[in-house]
Amino acid sequence: MELNIIIGGKAGAGIKEAGRMFARVIANLGYYVFVDVDYPSLIRGGHNFVNIRFSDKKVMSVKSKADIIIATDGRSIRAHEKDAKEDTIWVINEKEKREGAIRAPFKEVAPGFFKSSYVLGVLLKLLGIPLEEGLPLILSLPQKEKNESIYREAYNSVSEVFKVKRLNGKREIITGSEAIALGAVDGGLDIYVAYPMTPASPVLHYLAKNKKDLGIKVVHPENEIAVINMALGISYAGKRSMVGTSGGGFALMTEALSLSGMAEIPLVIYEAQRAGPSTGVPTYTAQSDLLFCLFAGHGDFPKIVLAPGDAEEAYFLSREALNLAWKFQVPVLLLGDKTLAESIFTAEINRERKVERPKLWNGNSDYKRYKVTADGISPLAFPGTENITVKVTSYEHDERGITVEDALLVKKMQDKRLKKAETIRNYMINEDYAVKIEGDPKSEKVIITWGSNKGVVNEVAEEVGYKVVRPLALEPLPHERIKREIEGAEKVISVECSASDQFIKLLNMYGIRVDTNIKKYDGRPFYKDELKSLVERF
Repeated sequence: MELNIIIGGKAGAGIKEAGRMFARVIANLGYYVFVDVDYPSLIRGGHNFVNIRFSDKKVMSVKSKADIIIATDGRSIRAHEKDAKEDTIWVINEKEKREGAIRAPFKEVAPGFFKSSYVLGVLLKLLGIPLEEGLPLILSLPQKEKNESIYREAYNSVSEVFKVKRLNGKREIITGSEAIALGAVDGGLDIYVAYPMTPASPVLHYLAKNKKDLGIKVVHPENEIAVINMALGISYAGKRSMVGTSGGGFALMTEALSLSGMAEIPLVIYEAQRAGPSTGVPTYTAQSDLLFCLFAGHGDFPKIVLAPGDAEEAYFLSREALNLAWKFQVPVLLLGDKTLAESIFTAEINRERKVERPKLWNGNSDYKRYKVTADGISPLAFPGTENITVKVTSYEHDERGITVEDALLVKKMQDKRLKKAETIRNYMINEDYAVKIEGDPKSEKVIITWGSNKGVVNEVAEEVGYKVVRPLALEPLPHERIKREIEGAEKVISVECSASDQFIKLLNMYGIRVDTNIKKYDGRPFYKDELKSLVERF
């Protein structure tokens, strides 16, 4: 069984909460579910909706056309006419009119989650799911007695149309933001520093809410410049730090990013892309910070850029980012977007704490913070270590960290950082996760993509017989592996959410050519039926 459901209503009416509660219920029944969340940058008013797809088989995207549309107000009816099929079942507010629609009591009530309780009750009854399956979630809400009364009233207000049966077992759901937060914690995160900026804010909110249980500290400074400089100070002192922001905030961080590169201070930056430029469309998605993140900072210094495609990869790469930053003493960027951050995924995340020991000073010799080594990585020591001075600086320096301008010494230190970059590349290209091969691995037709396009591309590729090549490491890019995977292909299509072909430009830098580029840049992710139609044209 598979259904695609849209739930629409005003901002502040509990639409997102209704979608999350339904996702939890359907996952508890053993189904796979994926939820895309769509909302404007308004606290109240406007139009919010969630697009939910569930099935007894794995789903990682949604469709543009819905089997059921639940419109809790008149605006939602008008907004989603384009998303209806001939046989779409409409459920509308009893005050509204639409021929053939089911009417339900989506009452205007506040405060609390009352409208979400109405929606959940109506939806479960419509799908033939027993009332008891949603009751634990309703009773976990504020004002649970009122919510329970509303939930029961809504459940009894409509008739059963479908019969969703329980499958074996239960499944877990998680957002990309929650996965990133947990991955960082399990990678040894000590302190998370961030200024709120959509769509990175959910990581800040989740960690702040759960900081005691997770055993970390969370700091909210006055701006993004303070954020990154505070995080660098934390890392210099020997504690693992991570920051989170979006494009505009990251722009303010780039001078300090270069400080991290020169001072060789470990740092993880989570950059959650949204549609720009400038303020742009702050609550929608894009992949248009790709080249900015790859080339951010002035001067030559090594960095690592990783891009997860779903919640499971978000957890793994967030944990990996903390360890890579400390292993190589470089900034590591974890590049996501609104789709990854706020979608709800069915995921199997087996949490395991993994904190790798960095290269530390052994205490047996005169300490040089920037000691030249064969791999370019100097032993670490931290302030407070007895009888030594741990000097870091933004200036070019010698091995002790003393400022220099001599040509030979300047080149010596630059060569040291170049050696480290080579060490990083040799390490990264051999990691299994650097490039993922999915879809039909034997196909001579290839889709190459990155980031949160993973789910929709893989689903389409499996249906139309394409091989998928998807790098998770974007810097250093494992270009030789990519070339081998597409060599001899009769057709290569790239898929990205950038208006200016940023992913294509990255590939072209390494001599990788594609035949066709499919791109979307309206702030929305690709829908499965939409992408399938586009791929089948070529």
